Amino acid sequence: MAAEKKKNTKKTKTPQAQKPQDNTAQYIKAINLLLKKLDEESLDFLYEQAKVLLHNLEVKKLQQEFNELDVKTITSKRQDYSKDKLEVVEADDLRHFIFVINGARNFFSRDEMRKIVKLCHNAPTAKDGMRMLYHWFEKNRKDVIIDTAIDGPHDKALETMYNHIVNNYTVSD
Repeated sequence: MAAEKKKNTKKTKTPQAQKPQDNTAQYIKAINLLLKKLDEESLDFLYEQAKVLLHNLEVKKLQQEFNELDVKTITSKRQDYSKDKLEVVEADDLRHFIFVINGARNFFSRDEMRKIVKLCHNAPTAKDGMRMLYHWFEKNRKDVIIDTAIDGPHDKALETMYNHIVNNYTVSD
């Protein structure tokens, strides 16, 4: 048997059909050459497609910026904010209180603070206290739920608040 010579089946591209190599100027030159050969209907179609491509690039860029911002926000929340830690800032005259938890600053009047303290001390268990706090916030101070990102009556922030209140405040007559 004689050895057969393989045929070269590799296709060669003509210079006009070759795809430019990652160079914007070459792409523009190649596209301009092609555009000169198209009719008006084809040019109109390409113009509309170019607008769509440009729009998609802008949306992609905005989405990427949003994702980066979102990641930074989530990361900073994880690092600096916590539902496990509550700082209570009391006014010198005890006319108002500020609960700082999970990055939120919640202001309470003296009257509101008294109600919250009484509510927590009247709860038979911590779980009941958390539930009661949640319902009180839901009814009277929805902003606390929203700003602190409380997900429901069993949220860790409520447990932290409940424990802090019970351990640091007493019911006054």
